[in-house]
Amino acid sequence: MEDFWQTTGALFARYAYGIGWLVICIVFTAIGFKVFDRLTHIDLRAELEKGNVGFGILVGLYLLGLTFGCLYFAAHIS
Repeated sequence: MEDFWQTTGALFARYAYGIGWLVICIVFTAIGFKVFDRLTHIDLRAELEKGNVGFGILVGLYLLGLTFGCLYFAAHIS
C-alpha cells in the first residue's frame, strides 16, 4: 500500500509540473501577443476582424512558435 501512495505522489507531481508549464506557456503567449501588437504598426484586432486570412496565419504561427519554444525549453530543463 505504501508503494501505491509513493507512485500516486510521483504521478501527481508530474501532472502538477506539466500543468505549471502549461500555465506559463499561456501567460507567455498572452504577453507575446501584446508585444507583437506593440512592435507592429498594424491594428491586429481590426485585421483579424476584417477576416484577413494571411495576417491571421502570421499571428497564429507566431503564437504557435512562441508556445513551442516555451514547451521545448520546459522539456529540456527537466
